[in-house]
Amino acid sequence: MIKIAAMTRLRTANMLAAFAGEITERVEATLKSHPNQTDSASAALNIMGFWEGITNAQLARALNLSHTATVRLVDKLEAQGFVEARKGEDKRATHLHVTPAGRKAVLPALVARCAAVKDYLGVLTAAEEKQLTGLLEKLMRPLATDAYGVSHFCRLCEFTACPGDQCPMHANMESWPEI
Repeated sequence: MIKIAAMTRLRTANMLAAFAGEITERVEATLKSHPNQTDSASAALNIMGFWEGITNAQLARALNLSHTATVRLVDKLEAQGFVEARKGEDKRATHLHVTPAGRKAVLPALVARCAAVKDYLGVLTAAEEKQLTGLLEKLMRPLATDAYGVSHFCRLCEFTACPGDQCPMHANMESWPEI
């Protein structure tokens, strides 16, 4: 009996990993406008949009990038007019703010990400989709261990589709680190 249960769980894990890989490839293909593009720019703009005034160091940690790579990314975004870097009380820290142009630039990528995955749900009934939503929330909720983990997990989330008060990741956050 235990062996059958273990094999069933292994099969489920295998199918979930394969499906996650398929979704990842579809989303990456949707978000790339050229072969060397990564999702870091969209993710950075999105994180800065919900964590207004985030520092370079905090953004690097949320993106899981080196400080140097984050500074280069922010410089590119600033040159495009998508980000405004401001000095704070601590002159050593740069605080980042998304411009209206940055908000406008990131939204199509976030919407396209959802659209790329939405078609998978077409085979489910409304009841099955509701059940899947509940299962996803249950699987995601324990992953929200701190603000940086939540920011990284939700870095490409479309927040009108999943506002913070309904997000299983944000629901566990008591507070965000002071900037």
